[in-house]
Amino acid sequence: MRIKDYADGKRDSKTRYLIAEKVSLQGVGFIELDCSNLEMPEVDIAILEEFQGRGYAFEASKILFLNVFKNEPIKCIVWNAFRSNKASCRIAEKLGGNVVEGKNLVMEAMQAAGLIVNPADYEKAPKTVTYEISKIIFMERFGNSDCM
Repeated sequence: MRIKDYADGKRDSKTRYLIAEKVSLQGVGFIELDCSNLEMPEVDIAILEEFQGRGYAFEASKILFLNVFKNEPIKCIVWNAFRSNKASCRIAEKLGGNVVEGKNLVMEAMQAAGLIVNPADYEKAPKTVTYEISKIIFMERFGNSDCM
């Protein structure tokens, strides 16, 4: 497995990488780092359904985080997941993530888009959980990894 820059590279504060199988180079998903907040960038990842459960998300995250933590002055990366997405939550925890809060990201996205939102209308929206993956904990676990 490997991650590779998209042909057009960075967009605004976001950098998206293609996740591809190592031998066939077939794309299986993407991972994106959003550095809108330079102190605590956020990661977003998606794996095609037929490739889920094979470790691609964990390995791609590990590669990206090693690169970021070794080369950037970032001390923490934020990982958001729907509570119902147990695989994503397990990956965040395996990477050393600590739960810091639960949010309603659907409602926050609506507010960020400038819409007037009645919180009662979004009570049934999927709940999310936010993990902070600290450089110190991550590097203790994976700093000697040879995946780069």
